[in-house]
Amino acid sequence: MVRLGGDVEFPEVHPEQVAALARRRDLPALLDRHVPLGPDQSAVRLGVRRTDFAHVVRLGWVAEVSRVWVDWGKANGGTVEVPLYSAREVALLPVVRPGVDWAALRRTVPGRRSLLAALTPAAPGQDVVSLDDVARIAGVKRAAVTSWRRTLPGAPPPAAGSRTRPLFDRSAVAAWLLTHGKITVPTTALES
Repeated sequence: MVRLGGDVEFPEVHPEQVAALARRRDLPALLDRHVPLGPDQSAVRLGVRRTDFAHVVRLGWVAEVSRVWVDWGKANGGTVEVPLYSAREVALLPVVRPGVDWAALRRTVPGRRSLLAALTPAAPGQDVVSLDDVARIAGVKRAAVTSWRRTLPGAPPPAAGSRTRPLFDRSAVAAWLLTHGKITVPTTALES
């Protein structure tokens, strides 16, 4: 976008460009790719409590992409370092984790223990899914996934399991399915 004026703190931008950007149908997808979310924003995006999102992080389902320093003022705790998460990865959680009852998680009232509290994090490199899990993620039957593995380029190789029961890295599967349009990034917290 073309900046107008020289004020770094309050840059003016070309109004027609702002209007054109606001009209784009793919604006939510653009923001998901380029704007990271803090923990509170991530919880809102998922439609869950902040404590539930803390469990998502503990489980290793999302990893921080960067950190920023935020100055809340001396009366509000001063300057704190805040982790940031990929909006796209946060939005994809209900898609790539179909075994979680996201609707029940969203209904959990304050003061109740998180449904995620009892889950154990997967060891690094061990967040794997079966062909049945891949089918559940994509919302298809297992036969469709088997066909896609033969016909679509870039199918992730097995990361574990056996020849007859291969297991695949969950993030590699999600990337492959996204690349081929077999799953989409939800635009609201209510899609799950």
